[in-house]
Order: sequence, then C-alpha cells, then structure tokens
Amino acid sequence: MATKEYERLVEEINQLRETLEAKDQEIDDLRINNLFLETIFDGISEEIMVVDGEYNINDVNKAFLKQYGFRKSSVLGKKCYEIKHRSNMPCQAGDRNCPLEHAKKTGERVEMTQFHQDAKGDTKEMFVIMYPLKSGRRSIKYFLEITRDLTEYRDLFRELQTSEKRFRAILDTATDAILSIDEDHKIVLFNSAAQRIFGYSNQEVLGKDLNILIPPRYGDHQRYVQRFLERRESDIVGKTISLMAMRKGGEEFPIELSISFLEMGGRITFTAIIRDVTEHRKMESKLLQSERLAAVGQAVAHVAHEIKNPLMVIGGVSSQIRRNLLQEKDLQKMDIVLEEVRRLEGLVANLGDFTKEYRLVKRRSDINSVIRDVIKIMAGVYPIERYGFKERLSPYLGVIECDPDKLKQVFINIISNGLEAMSDGGIITVSTEKIWHGIEIRISDEGTGIQDGDLEHIFEPFYTTRERGSGLGLSISYKLIEAHAGEIWAASRPGKGTTFIIRLPAK
Repeated sequence: MATKEYERLVEEINQLRETLEAKDQEIDDLRINNLFLETIFDGISEEIMVVDGEYNINDVNKAFLKQYGFRKSSVLGKKCYEIKHRSNMPCQAGDRNCPLEHAKKTGERVEMTQFHQDAKGDTKEMFVIMYPLKSGRRSIKYFLEITRDLTEYRDLFRELQTSEKRFRAILDTATDAILSIDEDHKIVLFNSAAQRIFGYSNQEVLGKDLNILIPPRYGDHQRYVQRFLERRESDIVGKTISLMAMRKGGEEFPIELSISFLEMGGRITFTAIIRDVTEHRKMESKLLQSERLAAVGQAVAHVAHEIKNPLMVIGGVSSQIRRNLLQEKDLQKMDIVLEEVRRLEGLVANLGDFTKEYRLVKRRSDINSVIRDVIKIMAGVYPIERYGFKERLSPYLGVIECDPDKLKQVFINIISNGLEAMSDGGIITVSTEKIWHGIEIRISDEGTGIQDGDLEHIFEPFYTTRERGSGLGLSISYKLIEAHAGEIWAASRPGKGTTFIIRLPAK
C-alpha cells in the first residue's frame, strides 16, 4: 500500500516538474517576444505613445522621448496634453482637435493633422494616427498613438513645387521648341514655343505619336528609337542636325534639332530642342541674293559702259547709210539693223537701271491707290476678253512712306510676267493686308507656274524662262523693294500659278 502511494507521488512530482518546465519555456518565449516587441517599439522612427481613456500616458518609445526631451520616468503617468502641448487642459478644450476623443467616440482608427510648436518656436506639421487597442469583447482600455513629423516632407514638397514652377517658367519662356517622347514614341512634353512653332495645342499632341510632326518622306522614326533602346548608342544624340519638320497644316519648314536622353526607373525619355530656322534661311538666301546681284552688277556696269558708245556709233552710221540707199531690199535690211540697235539700246538702258543706286523720292502714299492705278493701266493694254483682274485690298492699310512711282514699276513688272505666263488667258489677283510691322502685297496669276529649280534664280539678272525678255525686270524689282527696306519672294506650284509676296515696312 505504501509502495503504490509512493509511486503515485513520484508520478505527480514528475508531471509537476514537466508542467513547470513548460511554464518556464513559455515565460522565456514571452520574455523573448516582449524583448522583440520592445526592440521594434523603440526602433520605430515615428513617435509612439500609449494612453488610457483619461489621457494618462502608460508607455512611450525612444523617438517620443527624443522629440520632447524627457526621460521615460518623467513621462509615465502624466497627461498627454501636458507633455505634447505643454498645456493644462485637453486638446478639445482649446483650438486643437483631440484624436483620443474621436477614437473614444467611434471606437475606430482616427487620422488627423496637427500643428505643434517645438522648443525653438518653429511650427511642426504632425500626422497623427490613434488606434483603439481591443482585446476580444473587453471594453477599450488603452489607445496607441503614432505621430509622424511631416514638416520635412512638406518643405521638400514645397521645394519640389517651386522647382517645378521654375522649370515650367523656363520651358514656357524658351524661344525654342522643347518636346519629349517616351520609349513608345509618344509625346509627353510640349512647351509653349513648340505649340507656337508647330501650331498644335498641348491637348492635341500629348500622348500622340511623334510622327505627326515629321514629314512622311522621312518614314517612321520609331525604328530609330527601338534601335537606340537595343544598342544604347546613336549617331544623332548629343549633336545638332538639320531636318525638315511639319506644322499642323502640313507645311514643311527647316529646323535645327538637338537630342538628349534621360534614363530613370528603367525607362528612357528623349528630349529634343528644336529651332525654327525658316527666317534664318530666308536671311541667308537674301544675303546670298544680294551678294550675287552686287557681283553681277559690277560686271554688268562694265559691259554696259563698253557697249553704249560703240552702239551709238553703229546706230548713227547706220542711219546715215540708210538715207543714201535706193533699193527696197537694202532699205529693209538696214531697218532690221536699226531695229536691233534700238533693242540693244533699250537693253543697255535697262542695264543702267539695274546697276544704278536707286534714290527713292518718298512720300506718304496709299498703296491701294497705287495698285488701282497699275491695274487700270494694265487693263487698258491687255484685252479684257482674255484677261481679268481681281482686287482684294484691305481697307485698314493706312498710308506708308514710299516711292509710289518706283513701286508702280515693280507691280507692272510682276503683273506683266503673270499675264505672259497665262497664254490661254486668266485672272490676276492682287491682295493687300496689314501685318504687325507693315503691309503685305500678294500678286497671283493662274499661269503655268515656276519649277523649283527655277524659283531660286528668278531674281538673278538675265535669268528668264520666257522666249522674249532680258531677265532684268524681276532683278530691278528686287532692288527697288530692297531700297524700300522690304522683302520680295515668290511661291509657285507648276501648273497652279505663281504668287509674288511683297512686304513693306510701315516706316
């Protein structure tokens, strides 16, 4: 009997030992878990505070103590508003919202932004999250508050906003077009200058393929982008190249283009700076034209001088010989000689007009009146059953300082050329328009047009596509407009006629 009792006691002792060992293991696990939680609690960079429903602080982490400059023993048991706001009353009693009160009322997580003043008097923007700590069905006893200082993020955000505004200001005040495309060849940036140069609004191009700005003859540029993405090298990146671009209306124009790229987040963006060199090319062409005319003018002046005197002798002697001729055939032959002499004398006179320095006699004149006078003259010379004239004259031109007689000569030269280009008849249309720096005159015919190869030479002396003509009329016209500090050029499509555009300054 004693032996059985002894064995039972030993078994109970062993069970108790195993139970105690299990409890010790649980305690060790809890200690480890608690140490782990304390490490996380104190390692979090945000402020953490545990309070009860009466605002009493039960625990805080190291970030909280560092922020407010207290030891934990000085904080525990104090009211949260005493430590955080240095106030003797709860937040809801002042001008601040209390996240604890909101969490107590709703029993749910609460988020809000508060502004605190630190020890230096600087205002801090704080983002506060208040969690009710629930355990099963028990009532909520504690609340956990996490606070993040947003001041640095706010200041950084403002700096980024300022930088973006500065960047946008630079983009919008740049005189060159700046645009960017992504790897898919879609336009993602299109500045104000690009809108002005290409004629598209931002809404019309953003997200669209770059090919809308590229003339079709260049093909699909997307293959160049793909090639760069594959090889990470290009012959044009980092260089300035000359190309043609296309405006909204389909007009092609010359540009200078430089391309760069930026890789960020594994994606590449290409940025192009585009300069419209249309006016620059016009100025180059005008300068080249002036240099050509100056060089030819010197040669022509010398030739005209050398021809003039012998021609006078030939004409004079031929007239004397004619008076002594009796045979009809001889008289006819001499008349041919005298006619050719007169034609050459007219050519020499034109050469003189071309080579001389024009001195304009300027006065305030109405260009519309000058044009009407010219049309009246031309309508009286050319048959009205074959040729007609249309006037589209702006009533808002006003008057300008010019030499109206010299301008009449220009208009007559151009209209005469247009009439001769319409061998089957047609209409000459003359229009005027006020532009920001002066006036513009357009003279259009319905003739055969001018080939591109001829168009760039039409103002050169002796260059003509007509069977009869010296090729000096347009050269003289060019010099007369140049003397007015104006511009003249022609636009033509073969078979569709030609338009001469003249621009004269207001002063």
